[in-house]
Amino acid sequence: MNPIITAFAKGIKKSGIKPSRISVPSDIPFEPEIVNQLGIDFFHTIRGRAIAFGTGLKLGNPDLIVVPFIGDLMTIGGNHFVHSGRRNMDLLVICVNNFLYREINGKSAPIQKHENEQITTQKFSPYSTFEKPFNATHLANSCGAVYTARWTALHTDELADSIAEALNKRGFSMIEVLSPGPNYYTGIKKIESDLLKFYYENSVIKNGESPRNVTINSDEKIVVGKFTEKEQLTFIEQYNLQLGKVLGSKFTPHGGRNG
Repeated sequence: MNPIITAFAKGIKKSGIKPSRISVPSDIPFEPEIVNQLGIDFFHTIRGRAIAFGTGLKLGNPDLIVVPFIGDLMTIGGNHFVHSGRRNMDLLVICVNNFLYREINGKSAPIQKHENEQITTQKFSPYSTFEKPFNATHLANSCGAVYTARWTALHTDELADSIAEALNKRGFSMIEVLSPGPNYYTGIKKIESDLLKFYYENSVIKNGESPRNVTINSDEKIVVGKFTEKEQLTFIEQYNLQLGKVLGSKFTPHGGRNG
C-alpha cells in the first residue's frame, strides 16, 4: 500500500477514533479498494476545493472528523487554506507535496531512464524552475493553525504519530507530506521510490523548530518534524460564544465533537 495511506491508516488506529467518524474530501484520487480498506467516507472533489468541501461537511455535521487531502502547495484553492486557518476551522489538512527539487543538500536528484535506456534525463523541466515554493507549514502557522508538521512519505511512523495527534486536536491542523512522483503533479499512488529515498536520506528531524526556518532550498537538508502545537477556540466554539452573548437564552448552540 502507498506509504502515505499506510501512515494514515496507522494514525487513525493510534488516535482511537472510529474510522466511521472520519470523512476525507480530497482533490487527489484514491482507489476505491483503498477507501474500503480504510473504512472512511471519501469525497473526490474538484482540484483545489477539498478544504471548502470539508468546511461544509464540518459545519453540516460537527461531530465528524474531517481530513481534507490537498495537492501541490495549494496553488489552487490557497485562499480556502488561508481563511480556514484564520477561522480555526476544525480540520486536519494533509498537504501532499510532490513538487520536485532538482537539488537538495547540494546533491542532484536521481535520474530517469527512458524506454531507450541510452537516454537519461532528470525528472524536471529542462529549464528548471525559478519560482520559490510555499513554506506550507509557515503559512499555516501564520494563519493560525494549532498544529503543524512536515514529514517525507518514508517517515511512516513519525507521520502516523503526527496524524494521530492532529486527529485529536480541536482546530485547524496541517501536516505537509513530501511525496515526489514521476511528474510534477501525480496521483497519490504514483510515488517514485528513488526520489522518495533521496528526500528521506537528505532530511533532518528538528522537532519544535520554528516554521519560519524550514523553507526548502537546494543548499541544505530538508527540515522535517513536528513544529508547532497550541490550543485555541475553534470556529464553532467562537460562533457559539459570540451568538450566546448576543442572543442569550434564545440561542441554541451549534454541535461539536462529542468524545
